[in-house]
Amino acid sequence: MVDWKYQTIEREGFALQVARNKTNGPALFWIGSALYYPRVIPEEIAEIYQITVVDHRGFAKRTSPLEESREDYTLEKLLEDFVFIQNKLEIPTCPVIGHSGHGYMALAYAAKFPTKVSHLLMISTGPSHGSHLSEAEVYFQKEASDLRKAAHAENHIQFQKNIETSPEDFFIHFCVSQEAKGFYQVPFPSREFWKGIHTNKLAFDSLFGEVFRDIDVSEYLKEISVPVWICMGKEDFQVAPYYTWEPILSCFPKIKMTVLEECSHLPFLERPEKFLSQMQIWMR
Repeated sequence: MVDWKYQTIEREGFALQVARNKTNGPALFWIGSALYYPRVIPEEIAEIYQITVVDHRGFAKRTSPLEESREDYTLEKLLEDFVFIQNKLEIPTCPVIGHSGHGYMALAYAAKFPTKVSHLLMISTGPSHGSHLSEAEVYFQKEASDLRKAAHAENHIQFQKNIETSPEDFFIHFCVSQEAKGFYQVPFPSREFWKGIHTNKLAFDSLFGEVFRDIDVSEYLKEISVPVWICMGKEDFQVAPYYTWEPILSCFPKIKMTVLEECSHLPFLERPEKFLSQMQIWMR
């Protein structure tokens, strides 16, 4: 059982949570939710690496009485939060990990603060949350089983009910509604991972709905000199499928992409030994 230690760092009116395991190993800086990711990072990885998982402002409770605005949730603001935390906790230059939409945050962080990042890992991140996502539905209709499609239809009906009951938790309800697209096992009780997690809807509307919709990953990749690894689950129907990366990666031959079989949106959780093996091979 991995022992995680939690602390809160207040910055510009946000209580950013940080989770760190107690393993004495090489450092990893993991961007996302300090509550969610320790629940899905398997022991195989946490026993080897000293992992620091940091909130971004979309998951942080506000400590300021001022009315929130989109300016609170710009990508630049988030990157400044991350470097502030990395400096404050004296986390050395190390690999930075971003999963799903958080992969864009890790990408931008590596481009803006190259001296803080030794390797960039983007896990289950498509080329964008915009035009490329249409291919995800094509891929789902073509490759998903009837069982998976039926489960997704049922989840979508429940999603509509959930957002009527608690619209402030839209992002969580949406993620849970994607279970049949994002987990190899169907059904999968993913709501357990989201217990007690706070979300700021405006942050996700702005970042995931606009910034990552329009992002040009090529422009960031041109600025990055550290090794980059993209890991995708072959059965991941939640984001743009692995093959949508191919036209972009043809321009960046040094970037490594691994597609893992029999897993979906959380390859590190579903195939931990295979994921860890491939990650370590690439890091060497």
